Amino acid sequence: MRNIIVAANIFGKCVIMVCLLAVTGCSSSKKINQDFLYFQKSLDSIQNIQRVSPVIKVDDVLGIQVFSKSMNQDQASIFNIPAGDANNGNQGYVVGSNGNIDMAVIGAVKAAGLTKEQLQTILREKISSYVKDPSVLIRFSDFKINVLGEVKMPGSHVFNKDRVTIIDAISSAGDLTDFGKRDDIIVIREESNQRKYYNIDLRSGTLFQSPVYQLQPNDIVYVNATERKLKSLNVNPEGQRGWQLFFGIVSVVSTIAALAITISKN
Repeated sequence: MRNIIVAANIFGKCVIMVCLLAVTGCSSSKKINQDFLYFQKSLDSIQNIQRVSPVIKVDDVLGIQVFSKSMNQDQASIFNIPAGDANNGNQGYVVGSNGNIDMAVIGAVKAAGLTKEQLQTILREKISSYVKDPSVLIRFSDFKINVLGEVKMPGSHVFNKDRVTIIDAISSAGDLTDFGKRDDIIVIREESNQRKYYNIDLRSGTLFQSPVYQLQPNDIVYVNATERKLKSLNVNPEGQRGWQLFFGIVSVVSTIAALAITISKN
């Protein structure tokens, strides 16, 4: 009986030691896991910021305001779409499949492929025949970014500003989940009737120089899943039950060992 108690005592201590090592190993691996840290490398003390004007594309919705620098504003009112009375129910000018917007009096104006500043210049020239000293303001009424994959709030996110970065998009989606690959984010963009793919590494400061750091309307941001997440989706049920049975046996043996230790002390 004494030998059994001694053996149980030794086995119980071994089980406890293995559990402690497992817990310690897990906690240590979390401490040294660098994959969860942003902007770890390629950071210079000074970097030039490149501001890029978004390019107008088909299906974009533009808010266009025309006014005169003179006292008479009535002459400009015909070019301004009242709220709730816009093409396709949107509050603004919709860029058609032909790349044009249709405005009163001046008719069709090519917009796709231009920046806001370029379109403003064209509209001022066309409107100047009808409005004295015209001024034109243009903004994107529907600056939408689709954020998908391993983020906490995937979906379509709309911004009320014209300069949206990859950081803005990820922040609006609640940041990446623990299963999101910080070094493997894809930005999908349509350029000149072609779909292009760009890779982003959030761990590197080089992302600030990426051509997709500043996003364009209707860009798609996709966050890939880690191998750990992908493997969890293909778990073998039999193998999972085997591990559950193993840990169940270990739990029972540990309980018996603990009882034996208690009895031996008494």
